[in-house]
Amino acid sequence: MKNFIITIVFVGWIMSFIPSVGMAQRYVTRSRTVQLYQVLDVSLSSTSSVFDFSALANYENGITKPGMITATVKANVPWKLTLTLASNTLSPQITPTPMPASVIGIKASTAATYTPVQNNAPFFVQNNRGLYTVVFDLRALPGYQYETQEYLGDFYFTVSQQ
Repeated sequence: MKNFIITIVFVGWIMSFIPSVGMAQRYVTRSRTVQLYQVLDVSLSSTSSVFDFSALANYENGITKPGMITATVKANVPWKLTLTLASNTLSPQITPTPMPASVIGIKASTAATYTPVQNNAPFFVQNNRGLYTVVFDLRALPGYQYETQEYLGDFYFTVSQQ
């Protein structure tokens, strides 16, 4: 027993001279880059594109089409969505007399008033970066001034950075 205690004391005394080895730590870092590019994207969906003036009351009150066009904008910059036309007139299909495009009004569904569609004062909506769905209501109110026929017009939606 005495030898056992002497051995333990001796081992303890020897261990006090041996430098203690701790857990070494080493940190290595590597940088990573996330490269982003400008995103400006718009897609459109729509309900029927026809304003059918078959009822007399429609000539007096106009035809309103809530949610006629839905634009989905994806952008990582502040954006502006602008409506322009191929021409400020709607092209007649039979006679040469055009109808002004301003007989059609447009508004975001959350807005109160319609803006006449025309190139010299284009309609637009704008917002910050993100994913947005913008619903547009259209109204046609030609009155009694135009000949019986179909009138066509092309609407162009352009998304750009503010």
